[in-house]
Amino acid sequence: MKQTFLTIAAALMLCLPTFAQEPVKVNPASIQKKIEKSNEDIANEKKSAKASVWMKRAEVMIEAETAYTNQIFETAPVNLVVMKIGNPISQEAVAIGGNQYLKLGYGAFDVYVGNDMVVGWNVNEPIYAEAIDKAIEAYSKSYQLNPKLAKKVNEGFLNINNILRKNANSKFFMQDYKAAADYYEKAYEVSLIPESNLTPDTLSIFNSGYLAHFAGEYERSITNLKKAESLGYYADGTLYNVLYNSYRGAYIEDKEKMAEAKSFLETALVQFPGNTDIISCMTDLYLVLGESPEPMVEMLKNAIAADPANAQLMIGLGAVYAELKMYDDAVAMFDQAITVDPTNINLYLNKAYTLTRKGDALGQEANEMSWNDENRGGVLAAAMAAYAASIEPFEKAHELNPGDINTVEFLKSICFQVRNEKPEYMEKYTKYNDLFKQMRGY
Repeated sequence: MKQTFLTIAAALMLCLPTFAQEPVKVNPASIQKKIEKSNEDIANEKKSAKASVWMKRAEVMIEAETAYTNQIFETAPVNLVVMKIGNPISQEAVAIGGNQYLKLGYGAFDVYVGNDMVVGWNVNEPIYAEAIDKAIEAYSKSYQLNPKLAKKVNEGFLNINNILRKNANSKFFMQDYKAAADYYEKAYEVSLIPESNLTPDTLSIFNSGYLAHFAGEYERSITNLKKAESLGYYADGTLYNVLYNSYRGAYIEDKEKMAEAKSFLETALVQFPGNTDIISCMTDLYLVLGESPEPMVEMLKNAIAADPANAQLMIGLGAVYAELKMYDDAVAMFDQAITVDPTNINLYLNKAYTLTRKGDALGQEANEMSWNDENRGGVLAAAMAAYAASIEPFEKAHELNPGDINTVEFLKSICFQVRNEKPEYMEKYTKYNDLFKQMRGY
């Protein structure tokens, strides 16, 4: 195993270019001296009254913030970036999110590479930790002292907004979702500063809310997503899916708070009637509140009547039927959707899962019956029939995506369950059991 890792690491090492020109050299000490001089200037009563002094301070702070990273961009060819910033001190293979990358170490900062392209970076030793905040303060002060600098101030704030979004993207790559959410939130806040004359950055406040959810900061996620909603940014309905799940994360034990979600989900369904994530959220909410999702049936039927070619709406209605344990109606709805979208793998999987749920429910019913109940045999037979019926849609899903091991595992299990019903089922069990072992590397 150790040898395998070394082989991977060696394969990731870069063949670095020979430079035609000197790479950019960063001198942190020189920038620190500029900051110290700026601190002295704004402490001087006469100098601090000049807009030019504050404008120069803003520029110095931006230099401190971006000195290490202004030549680094996502998807930039790594050889081009290395040509600009110089050879790294070290190269190391690292795993992030289950994927292998090459980390180029420069001491004060690292650059991450995948497929010969820059995918992220991380500053380990900031030149001045408060640089962005001080730059914001300085640009605002410049405008207050001289409104004629409005154009330059606007350009400065736009630059800050872009820097913050760039930093957010880097933290997102590093899977530091809290830090990424912080940067996106800051980018949004910058866009609201009156002196910036920027349009509210709706994408950044949405991204902040989205990533706060994955950081486990559910109440912050709710707050920021609601801000995005108030600004008309919905991300094609994704906002409501994340918003609901943040409510779930924050208030799952508080039915009164969870009930608040019903109003925004109902609004979302009007705006995005085909969004199955929102439909699933609404269905889940009814169950969380201990209510039946039956009211959704008519809503979805009306939506399908108005848009009869929308397979997503049919999936939604099928899912509601399944939750209501109306399994035959659910299967019929998935079949109807298949006629509209016959290559949609999710339709076959939903149909197959529904049939297995029907089999489970009938099996449970049989288990609760007396052994001498004359109806028990019929219920068990119906359970086996439901399981057997799920094989065909599972096989269709496997045909559409033969590399999905989960579908193969389901086929193996279902065929084993009904192996005594027909000889062909035992043959299928053997086939899918062997395939499952092969895919698992047994």
